[in-house]
Formats: sequence, structure tokens, C-alpha cells
Amino acid sequence: MRRGIASGDGESGTLQLFNFSFPTKESAEKILFIQIECSLNIPYSELNDRTPYEDVVLNKSATNFFNAFPIIKNAPVFKYYKRILSLSEKEFAYKSVYSKTGGVLNIFNPKIRESMDSELKTLFSRCEEEKKAIRLWKDRPSELWSNLPPKLVWASGGEIERELLLDFSQYLTRMVRRKEFDTRGDALITAIRNLREWQFQPNEICSGMAPIDALIKEREEIYERKSAFLKENHIECDFV
Repeated sequence: MRRGIASGDGESGTLQLFNFSFPTKESAEKILFIQIECSLNIPYSELNDRTPYEDVVLNKSATNFFNAFPIIKNAPVFKYYKRILSLSEKEFAYKSVYSKTGGVLNIFNPKIRESMDSELKTLFSRCEEEKKAIRLWKDRPSELWSNLPPKLVWASGGEIERELLLDFSQYLTRMVRRKEFDTRGDALITAIRNLREWQFQPNEICSGMAPIDALIKEREEIYERKSAFLKENHIECDFV
């Protein structure tokens, strides 16, 4: 299955459309949301070196961001940016993690709901205080998100992950080109296998690191930046 996705370049203010092969409509749509999540964690000079996320939280509005990059307003992705940038108090509650994509490592995973999170259920039952359960849960690798801990899923990726997303999309398209699949399930299994192989191969985009290590490193850095920003602005958050 081929799908078109838009790639945005904030510095030049351009959007490009690429055609890639993905096994399901859901995974193709998730690619778009991963791109947007990553772009919101990249500092821009147009925002006084703040990330779009930081600027929206400070100003309680995405106006500055859309004024800085007006091309987005006329692009098909505008409605998705508006949806993700509608940040409210819910963004800082533990439940917000279930609205995140989980990034490149979780392209083919199904949508995660709180009812699926057995680890959190167990901690809630064992801990007298909900806050203590959440503190423990946010740091524990989760099978729901390819062993990423919830705090890194919440933090989302950045510039490196955005580049690796494009790289994997190209890689998968090459690997499945001209292949025929009897069922969507066969195509999905093949895609997952290719993802797991790709994520451990040294990659020039991340200076020879395996993508899985580079993705985690970048998300840890983004998490630390977000945590410091929220603390500095006295914003309470379950993930900090």
C-alpha cells in the first residue's frame, strides 16, 4: 500500500510530499503524526529559540507558531497541527501519554488505551497514593511502546527522529518494492520485521549509532528539556 506524507522544513518554510509503502492506512497516518510531534520539539529562531511546544504552553496559543510558518496554514496538515497544539491541562496528566504515537519504534503498533496498561493497573492497586504509582510507572520500560518508558513516549522525538523516520520509510519502501502479499497481515508482519532489523543497523544519520539508541538518547534529552521548562514555569506535570 502506498501513501503520501508531507515533510516540513521549518527553516526554509517548505513542505514536500513523498510516496512511501506502508501496510495499513493506520500506519501511514501515524507517520504524519510522528512528524508533527517531532517538529514541535525543535527550537526555532523565529520563536526566540523556543520549541513550538514551549511557545504554545507559555502563550496558551499556537498563533506565534502559525504566524512564523504561514505555509502550514495552507497545507493539508494544518488541521492536524491545530489538533496536536490544542494543549490544555490534559497534556500534563499521565493519561496524555495514550494520545502520543510512540514514534518510529511504534509505527505499526495499535492505538494504546489506558485499559491495556496492566503495569499501571498493578501499581495503582499496590500503591496507597496514585502519585507514587505514576512516579514508578513513568520510568519503567513498557511492552506497550516497544520498551520505551511512558515518560519518553510523552516527551516525543525531535530532529533526529524526524530524519530517521524518513530514512526508515525509504528503507521499507525499497525492501517491499514489487513484493506481493496475500493478506494485510502478511504485509504488516513483513513491515514489523523490517523495522526491527533497521533499528539495530548503524546509521549515518545518527553518526553510526543504531537508530534505537539514537532515538532513546534524543528523547531523553527532550524529556530533560521539557522537565526543566515546566519546572521553571511552575507547571505541574505527572511526568516531571
